[in-house]
Amino acid sequence: MKPYSVAGVVAALTLLTGSAIAQQSEGLQEVIVTATKREQTLQDVPVAVSVTPIETIQRASIQNLTDLASVVSSLRVYTLQTSTQTNFVIRGFGNGANNPGIEGSVGVFIDGVYRSRSAGAIGDLVDVSRVEVLRGPQSTLFGQNASAGVISIVTQKPQFTAGGYVEGTLGNYGERILKGKWTGPVSDTVAVSFTGTTNKRDGYFSDLKAGNKINDRDRLDLRGQLLWNASDDLSVRVITDYSDISEVCCGVSNLVNGPTSRIIQSAPVTAIPTLPIPLYVPINGQIYGNDPYGRSAYLNKAPVNSVVNRGTSLHLDWNLGNFKLTSITSVRNQKTDFDYDFDFTSGDLGNTNRNVGDIDTKTQELRLAFDNGGKVRGLLGAYLMKETVRYDNTILLGPGFRSYAAGLFSGAGGATLPASVANLPIPEAYKVALLMNGGEASLRQIEAGIGAPFGTFFRAGTGNNIYTRQNTDASTIFGQLDFNLTDRLTLTGGIAYTNTDKDVDFQQNSNEAFSALNLVQVGYGLILQQLVAAKIPAATAASIADRASVADGATIPCYTAPAPFGALLGPLCNPVLAGYALQFLSPVVPFTDKSKDSKTTYTARFALEINDHVNAYAGVATGYKATSWNLSRDSKPFNPGTPSLSPLGGATNPWYPRYGTRYAGPEESTVYEIGLKSRFNRFALNVAIFDQQIKGFQSNAFSGTGFVLANAGKQSSKGIEIESQFKLTRNLQWDFSGTFLDPKYDSYKNAQTVDKNGNLIVGDLSGSRPANISRTSLVTGLTYSFSVDGTDGFVRADYDYQSKVAISENILESIASRQVNTLNASVGFKKEGWDFLLWGRNLTDDKYLLSAFPSVAQSGSFSAYPSQPRTFGVTVRKAF
Repeated sequence: MKPYSVAGVVAALTLLTGSAIAQQSEGLQEVIVTATKREQTLQDVPVAVSVTPIETIQRASIQNLTDLASVVSSLRVYTLQTSTQTNFVIRGFGNGANNPGIEGSVGVFIDGVYRSRSAGAIGDLVDVSRVEVLRGPQSTLFGQNASAGVISIVTQKPQFTAGGYVEGTLGNYGERILKGKWTGPVSDTVAVSFTGTTNKRDGYFSDLKAGNKINDRDRLDLRGQLLWNASDDLSVRVITDYSDISEVCCGVSNLVNGPTSRIIQSAPVTAIPTLPIPLYVPINGQIYGNDPYGRSAYLNKAPVNSVVNRGTSLHLDWNLGNFKLTSITSVRNQKTDFDYDFDFTSGDLGNTNRNVGDIDTKTQELRLAFDNGGKVRGLLGAYLMKETVRYDNTILLGPGFRSYAAGLFSGAGGATLPASVANLPIPEAYKVALLMNGGEASLRQIEAGIGAPFGTFFRAGTGNNIYTRQNTDASTIFGQLDFNLTDRLTLTGGIAYTNTDKDVDFQQNSNEAFSALNLVQVGYGLILQQLVAAKIPAATAASIADRASVADGATIPCYTAPAPFGALLGPLCNPVLAGYALQFLSPVVPFTDKSKDSKTTYTARFALEINDHVNAYAGVATGYKATSWNLSRDSKPFNPGTPSLSPLGGATNPWYPRYGTRYAGPEESTVYEIGLKSRFNRFALNVAIFDQQIKGFQSNAFSGTGFVLANAGKQSSKGIEIESQFKLTRNLQWDFSGTFLDPKYDSYKNAQTVDKNGNLIVGDLSGSRPANISRTSLVTGLTYSFSVDGTDGFVRADYDYQSKVAISENILESIASRQVNTLNASVGFKKEGWDFLLWGRNLTDDKYLLSAFPSVAQSGSFSAYPSQPRTFGVTVRKAF
């Protein structure tokens, strides 16, 4: 990484601003933040923080945190297969989606209340005053689950002057947004506010089988507040909120249709002399072409999801002379329910993947701040959280999966068709039919070999159900002290001790028989049957390894030369090991378990006021996230000695080789950072240079048939962040935000990755660059403000750029990469209480992939989530 010169930046600040200060009387507005749990100006707070005020949110038509990323270069937000599966990422670090047991590394707080899952923070931004994005570990003041950063949303307090607004928006794709607010006094000491918004939009992704649109929008957000100024020193604030998301989302495109697609698209064929009575049932599925930006797919069912969030919080602020006591008490509930076609084709391989979650969270924070105007000021606090997670998942196979399995067994899904049919003078559809017929016969042979009735394997409606519960008790004691060493130099030290206890109960019912088979043992039995059928003497387990005792062994495939017994059980000899990829519903032994973690995190930094316009800081901070339990069907024993449960007779299967992890250990982060903050009349520039590391990053990677939760060794990211505002003239302002990263896996062994041919392997990623982290992210914009004949107006445009990056370690960059170039713009007018806004997002209709993954149980195929297309509309607001 290139060195950065702090002295050079200071010198540049002096030169840049020396001639800019006196040109215009109207300068930049001062921004107040609460990043350190007390109010400070953005320039005074010695923390890397980005602030998006309400004016920018309104002018840029930012509806939610996903939109916010278009003006904050260090923040990225990725929505995956449903609205509930969203990852917030800061400086390249973030997780939490696709497993209810994982809290995000980026903590989200709304009015100081923690939202433990991203689904609790994806609603529209309602009644917001500002959004602060704190970059880097923040565990000292924000507790656990802030190892990568914090998003803090601050809403507007009720006002004692009556007022409000009504706002309506119409946009393309049938977008309809209606917002309203009223605030005013109830008495001389009590004020209230009521805010609501409804957001609806038609989908832009086509389900070609049903003829419907998906990726729609249907959201309702309500918030009510009461403010009681009991005295000059005591204020009490009560906030209650409710949000309801009921959407058909999210569409998955085909990125690469691999050879297994010929099985899914198998159709009925006319009689073949060698196939007079077909044993298999053609799947007759449809797959959209290799065009992720066609935003189309053939599905058996639409992906539906519902998220209901509700909660109430009580905020107390009491000034006690040189002390201030703050208390925040909250009770929240989050319910999620989503279901989708998990094979993302119309082949009806799987028809149910329903996930139902219910999370109750209670928190209590108490802080006592001290400031007598002297050299020392401090903060002491305690935080408690009790949470109960209930999560159930049901996965059921569809009627097409049996035929699909038959095709895989026979080799019909290989890169090339087997030699037995490849050269036959018949159409490929007939070749596939012959192979699938043979595969079905093999399945029947295995069923007969273990004494199972015909049709036992992959029967429609079979699958597994999991029922999980997790109770969390977390507590944090924290303190921070600022000591003014001189009038311009301040030393800050902070420390926090966090304790987290989790109790987990995992139960499962499984009746999908094939996933419980020991294919090694089944194959061994078939080999013995072949040996006996060939009348080979001494064909027993004890003597089969002795080539000399099997005189006629040359007639048996794979047994033409002396070989140890184990070689006969390998993939070249065992006729059933091809079915290993289909054992993704492996039964798991129910378990109850617990984890107990504790950690001390700290902050230490110096802040120097160089002059009245320029501040500098340097320091170190640490972060922490407790153990995350794998509350999913992929929670398998890591130790091969731990058995899995078999649905066949209730016996255990100690041979099952597909191991996941039942939990990922704690995540610990450290950042070393120096920064400069400057603010002049018409110019502001903030620079942060950092070296950030996370040990044990909790990775949850998709392998094609499930998610693998694991600690990703040690990951680091060195970089520089630049944020600036410059009033070029009295009317024209330039904004810039840039993040330049050098990310690396310092150590990551046993990682899920691919070889040079794109095959999934377990490898060593140490020293490599992590996927999905752009080296360069830039956001820049211009705003021109004007006033003509009593009408105030503005024209705004901003550009978002992310450099090219591989999307996943599980897919070659040549198959799935992302580079972003989007342009957003808006034009607004205001007169006599009326506001008019014309806006457009992604006006260039830039096309890129949000995420990509190996297609479910379809070797060689890949799927992806495409970006949102161009959107535009008009917003009208009337204030009163």
